[in-house]
Amino acid sequence: MRSKTKALTGVAVVAALVLTACSGPNDDSDEAGLDLPDGYAAYDDPAVESAGGTLSMQLDYDTAETGGLDPATAEIARSWTIMGLVYESLVSIGPNFEIEPELATSWEQPDETTYVFDLQPDATFSNGRAVSADDVVGSFERLLDMGALWAGQLGPIESIEDTSDGDAQQVTISLERPYTPLLAALANTPAAILPMEELDAGDFDPAEEMLGSGAFAVSDHRQDEYWVFEANPEWWNADSLGVEELRIEISGDDQTRLAGLRDGSSQFANFSNPDALSLLESAQGVTAASQTQSDFFYLMFNALGDSDMAEQETRQLVNAAIDREQLVDVALAGAAVPTGVTPANLPDACSAETLQSANTEVEAGALEGLSLSLLVYNSDPSLVAIGQVVQQQLEAAGATVELESLDYGSYADRVYTAQPGQFDLALGWFAGYADPSMVTSWWDPDTAIFNAGFMESHDDLTAAIEEAKGLESGDERAEALQTVCELVDDYSEMVPLATRPQVVGYRSDSLGITLLTDEGYGDFLRGIVDFRTLES
Repeated sequence: MRSKTKALTGVAVVAALVLTACSGPNDDSDEAGLDLPDGYAAYDDPAVESAGGTLSMQLDYDTAETGGLDPATAEIARSWTIMGLVYESLVSIGPNFEIEPELATSWEQPDETTYVFDLQPDATFSNGRAVSADDVVGSFERLLDMGALWAGQLGPIESIEDTSDGDAQQVTISLERPYTPLLAALANTPAAILPMEELDAGDFDPAEEMLGSGAFAVSDHRQDEYWVFEANPEWWNADSLGVEELRIEISGDDQTRLAGLRDGSSQFANFSNPDALSLLESAQGVTAASQTQSDFFYLMFNALGDSDMAEQETRQLVNAAIDREQLVDVALAGAAVPTGVTPANLPDACSAETLQSANTEVEAGALEGLSLSLLVYNSDPSLVAIGQVVQQQLEAAGATVELESLDYGSYADRVYTAQPGQFDLALGWFAGYADPSMVTSWWDPDTAIFNAGFMESHDDLTAAIEEAKGLESGDERAEALQTVCELVDDYSEMVPLATRPQVVGYRSDSLGITLLTDEGYGDFLRGIVDFRTLES
């Protein structure tokens, strides 16, 4: 490894924190020092009887989709989390990214392009109607016909058929060619199963209401203020549910959510700012846990138009001047890891430390004369902190960097809407998903579209992305994904930086939670059916 420029004098960002008393990434012990099951950052034994009643929580933001409450068009992690309380998919994600049953009790793959799913015989929508194979087929056909974003993640589907035999409900998905990420793509909320009979009859509008087969049903909602969910008595596993009512208050202010945990008015809250690990440490009766997300921060270069970033060699030099390890330690409190295009915590991911940018010496003054704008949006405190570190690192190499913190609308106009983009550098973050080849799609502007204003399409990169998606997990796919990472690093148009931490705090004196060590879709409530309220 080569040495990077280290001058960060006067950096106005949070210092690295010592995370001794809180759960951290891949930490297998809880706050009491007890062993946790493999793959869990927190675990509440479902065999323990719950006190039931109401669970109160505060979340940072609400669903915010152009398609309203329709899971098929949901594109942000908080929508996936909230909608996932009501809707179910065929499969889910378990510890260590293993695929687990949900509406499908089991599945088999008779050949490399065929998947056969046996459906849960007791699955019922909250209106009392049984889930059928027709609902599954219709939901997927609707998703594909809509051309929604998630349709592209399902891959080259040739057909979806009802192959039920008598009372045994069964669905078969056939592919045009092998596509390894299919099961992982089916495990996210946009692939949820809707009540197609009611939808087709006009009795149900998924944009305005939610009607699913999951553990909860909506009782009340006011946008950007609160949600109230009731336990769904029709859920096929209702007897195991640990809470009777779930109340979610939407609070965008970190300090408000912290205060709610401290005074006990809230039992659970989430934080994207790793500072929360330290701030929650001193709160009596509160436990903090850090979940490693496959989400990651990335830096966009404007390779089109008149920007200085149009030159590949200049982009490569700027890319190499960024010290990811230092960025993690200083801006992300050590609660993340450097990553390549394939999220670092996923199987078969490439190694960020082997890339050219991590092994190129950048001397002080190497960027002398380069004047750059660096855009961030101010609704994410981590982006601001990362921007300050990147600014200092590039200035240590001789560049002049103007850090601009904008509201998201202004940021999006300059980065995503303008053709070409009106910026030099811009920071953002991606959902990393649950299979390492899924997020690679966004490095093809012809597929992604949002980045067509600042990066070019490259035939070799597109071919490498598609090749990796058709390979089974193992050494061959890992090698193919490494090639993708190396090409992305070489072109230096949109480069990954580090994983995005997610912190949750909960009142461990009144609540037991189940939280996976790693998560692919930002769903820290994936284990909510195993949450248990405790007797006071």
